[in-house]
Amino acid sequence: MINLNSNLVASRMKQKRLELRLTQVEVSIHCKISSRYYASIENGKNSPSLETLASIAEALGCTLHFLLNDRVDDMEKRVEIERERLNQLFKNIPEEKQNLVEGLITQAARLRTLLDDNWRDILENGEYEKFKQSENQVAYDRRRPIVENYDNRDKTYQLIIKQLTELLPESFKSDKKSKLLGRNK
Repeated sequence: MINLNSNLVASRMKQKRLELRLTQVEVSIHCKISSRYYASIENGKNSPSLETLASIAEALGCTLHFLLNDRVDDMEKRVEIERERLNQLFKNIPEEKQNLVEGLITQAARLRTLLDDNWRDILENGEYEKFKQSENQVAYDRRRPIVENYDNRDKTYQLIIKQLTELLPESFKSDKKSKLLGRNK
């Protein structure tokens, strides 16, 4: 048995099965498990073995990762929303520079999404943590690694925004930096 969010797995299984217009019986036959057991998994009442879940994922034409984890989907949705926002802000960049812009906007959207997550973590858990090298040592405050990670990502994000801003025609460069950095939505 694996430790998983049974309701998440169940709803994703059902979603995929219905998309494929399959019955529970058809999926269970493919997986070589009883239809009753399959139904109990899809209803969130049982947690299957990893092997069984992999077989179900195969029958449903999806990855095991899809069934187990919605974080990636959530991140991708948030990145896409940010990409759309940035595309709107930089829509006036000349056509001949659009190939460059597309990559920069994608990178900026990903960084912004990660920055938001890092910031939430810093707010919830603070900038410093108690740390000691060994049991005999007195614990001391040290800056959490995520804070340095946040600072580095923020610098990179700002550099990308600066590059994008420099690609704008002169008449559009008067926009406020805070708007471009997404500080004021």
